[in-house]
Amino acid sequence: MLKQFIGAEWKVLMVVAVGLAVGELGMRAIETRLSIDVDHLKNFPAIAQALRDDAAPDELRVLFLGNSLTRLGVDQDVFKQSAEVDGRKIHTAKMNPDNTALAEWYYAFGNFFADPQRAPDVLIVGFEGGHLRDHPSRHPARLAHYYCDANDWQDLRQFDLHGFEDAAGYWLARWSAMYSNRDRVERRLLDELIPGYRDGMQIVNQRQSAEADQQTASQRPTYHRLREFIARARKHGVRVILAAMPIADRYELDPELLDVVDETGIELVDCRDVPGIRPEMFPDGIHMTPEAAERYSRYLASVLPWSRLMEPESGRLTEQNPAQAPSSPTAATSQSAAAATSG
Repeated sequence: MLKQFIGAEWKVLMVVAVGLAVGELGMRAIETRLSIDVDHLKNFPAIAQALRDDAAPDELRVLFLGNSLTRLGVDQDVFKQSAEVDGRKIHTAKMNPDNTALAEWYYAFGNFFADPQRAPDVLIVGFEGGHLRDHPSRHPARLAHYYCDANDWQDLRQFDLHGFEDAAGYWLARWSAMYSNRDRVERRLLDELIPGYRDGMQIVNQRQSAEADQQTASQRPTYHRLREFIARARKHGVRVILAAMPIADRYELDPELLDVVDETGIELVDCRDVPGIRPEMFPDGIHMTPEAAERYSRYLASVLPWSRLMEPESGRLTEQNPAQAPSSPTAATSQSAAAATSG
């Protein structure tokens, strides 16, 4: 009797194991069809490779890094046509995973572009509101599967993973496409089964985000990871540009962020108020229409200090603070910070 029971247990375990294996293989086969964003995440290596291989030796390589605001807001063709660079062409690329912030961009740049062969000449980080503040990633499973490798463990434990449960979930997602994309599968299924599910979830997510913002409003924001990000870019000679992007409701820039700009001497371009862009050009309050994207891209290209951006990023680091520049901020940076403070 006991032998039969043990045999039945093994059969159940085998069926479960085979089912999980089939599910994992099936998920990997259709992974890129889950959403445009998953397809983009899977293409990170190709984007980095193309920036290295497709740019001519005399072209200035510019990488746009951000989220869906960058995906819908940056028109690369308009940007290149509008940039006034003396006798030098521009080659651009975009890395813009949805619903992300610096917590994800930090690893995206570090693992795909922090290399002498793949590093861009100029890195334009598009943000709004609190995208650059110190916050743990809201998608540790996606970090595990798409962004990170074993070398990131120390940063992950410092910034994003807290406790055994987070660590266990991370390593499971590291090897399982089915586990890392379980939320996307759930949304797709429920969206098909429940009328109005997606709209309802957007309302719930907005309320949760608003509650989280209220809870953190009284806390002074910090920017430790941004400083590390700047230091990592500078080690590879990358000029970092922070671009404050427009949205329907104007936001203020944290004084602590302006302190980082002042300390490091990086460029901050204030594009919160672009001529010709009106609130109605943001159908959902955040993402631009094609017309607004064209105007933003043209404006961004016109306000960048191209002559300085073509200079090599060297002699900017100190041993005391690898992200801190020994000299004072440039005039353009000081003007942008002053405008942001007065705005």
